Amino acid sequence: MSFHTGRATFCRFAVSGDAPAAADETAISILSEFAFKEQSIGVPQEIEVGFVTGEHVFDTQFTYAKNGFGPALLFALRIDTHKVPSDIKQAYKRMHEQAVASTKDDSLGFLSKAEKREANELTNRQLQEELAAGKYRKSKMVPILWDLQRKELFCGAVGNAIVDELHKIMRDSFNIELDQLTSGGIARQILSAKGETRDFEDIRPSAFTAPPAGATENHEDAGPGQDISIPLVPWATASIDMKDFLGNEFLLWMWWILEEHEGSVEIDVAGASRKDSIGILFDRSLAMDCAWEVGGKQTLTGDGPTRLMEAADALVTGKWPRKAGMIVADEASSEQWELTFQSDMMILSSIKLPDPDEAQSPRDVIEARILSCRRIAEIFTGMYAKFLSVRMDPNAWATRKEAISKWIQSRKRK
Repeated sequence: MSFHTGRATFCRFAVSGDAPAAADETAISILSEFAFKEQSIGVPQEIEVGFVTGEHVFDTQFTYAKNGFGPALLFALRIDTHKVPSDIKQAYKRMHEQAVASTKDDSLGFLSKAEKREANELTNRQLQEELAAGKYRKSKMVPILWDLQRKELFCGAVGNAIVDELHKIMRDSFNIELDQLTSGGIARQILSAKGETRDFEDIRPSAFTAPPAGATENHEDAGPGQDISIPLVPWATASIDMKDFLGNEFLLWMWWILEEHEGSVEIDVAGASRKDSIGILFDRSLAMDCAWEVGGKQTLTGDGPTRLMEAADALVTGKWPRKAGMIVADEASSEQWELTFQSDMMILSSIKLPDPDEAQSPRDVIEARILSCRRIAEIFTGMYAKFLSVRMDPNAWATRKEAISKWIQSRKRK
C-alpha cells in the first residue's frame, strides 16, 4: 500500500490555491464529503472516483488517527472502472444473432436489418444489466500523501488517466490546483526561488556527442532550421514540460560525477546550514534512449549496469539515460534506500524504505515511512539543485560538458 507498507512509488505535485494549513477537522470533513460512493441505481458511469482512508479500498471512515500525521494528510483515491471487454461484447452479439437466426425458416441464416437491430438491443440490454450488477467493476486504490507544510502532494501511482482524475477531484473538493513536478517544473521552482529564471526558457539540450548517422533526416522532419548538433530529445518534446530533458542531463551528470568522485555527492539541505554527503550506487537496471531519435532504446539489467560495455557503446552513439536502479545512502543518518529513478519525470518508484527500528506502534511505523519518503524526495531535489547551479552557469557548464564528452569518448570500445 505504498506509504503504509511495502515498497513506495510516487510522483510529486506543487499545490496552489486555498489549501488547508493543517490536517484538522475541516480537512477530514472534506475527505468525508467526497468519500467514494458506489452508484446504487442503474448503469454506473464508466469511471467512479472518490476518497478512501488508504487502510483498504472499502474504508471511508476518516479520522485524524487514520489520516492526520502532523503537517501531512495521508489518504487514498479510489478509482473504479466499469468497462466491458470488447471480446465479451462481440461474443454476446454473436450469441444473440445466432439465437435470432435459429428462429428463422431460412436455412442460410441471413439476418435482416430489423433482426440485426433486435440482436443488438438484446446484447445492449444484457450488458447494461451486468454493468448495473457490478460484474465488470475494477477497483484501484491510489495512495496520496499531502505535505501541507511544503505544499506538495505525493501521488503513489503514475499514469495520465490517474493524474487526470486526481486533478479533477482535488479541484472539486479542496479548491486547489496541482502542477506535476517533472524535472522541468522542479527546475523552474528552484530557479524562481533564487530569482534566476531569466535565461531558463532559452536553454536547449546539450550535445555530449556528435550526431549519430540518420540524425539529419529526423531534424529536417522536426521543422526547418533545426540545428543538427542539438539533440531532439523526443520524449521531452512530447512531455508535460519541454524542459524535461534537464532530468536526463542530470542523470548523465550524476553518472559521470559518481565515477569521478567515488560514488559520493555533497548536497545542500533546504533551510539548513549544513551540507549532506550522499552515497549513490547505480544498481540492477539502466534504461537508455537515443536523444536524436535514431538509435532506438536499450535496457540493461544486472549488477553495476553503468559499468557494462553496452552502456559505454550506448553513450557514444547518442543514447541518454532515462531510468536507473539506484541505492542511495544518507551518510549522516546511515539511512539507505533502494529505488528506481525516472529522471525526466522525476518519478521515484519501487522504493525500499529504511526499516523504522525505533517504532513502538503501527502509527510510529507510518510516521517514519512518511518522513522517509519526504527525505528521499528532498535528497533528489538537493542533488538536482546542485546540478542546476552548474547547468545554468554558461562558463561552468561548458567546462563540465566538455569533461563529460571526453569521459564518454574514453569509454569507447577499442
